[in-house]
Amino acid sequence: MQYEVKETLDEFSRLMSDINKSIPEEYAAFLKEKEALVKSGKIPEKTKWLLLLIASVAQKCPVCVPRAVQHCLKAGWSKEEMLEACMVAVLVGGSSVMTFVTLVNKAVEEPA
Repeated sequence: MQYEVKETLDEFSRLMSDINKSIPEEYAAFLKEKEALVKSGKIPEKTKWLLLLIASVAQKCPVCVPRAVQHCLKAGWSKEEMLEACMVAVLVGGSSVMTFVTLVNKAVEEPA
């Protein structure tokens, strides 16, 4: 299966930069909201990143998956813990979600 982690993230970053230039206030608001939601609260930040990974797999987002993997690794989650958690997404989304579990594995093996 063709999926280039670094190239996908590089292209996404370039496209988001263009959006930021077009609508800087809205873009800044989006980033501020993301930061607020990801930081530790009643749920630790480490756990929130694992939840974001599971949601990224369930929603089949080729950009969100490697970004969440990077954050999960920094937070201390192991490859095995991430893969096991992502299998919950397969329960919800069916076997087609398994394709995105393989992207988790690839993002761990080939960091951007």
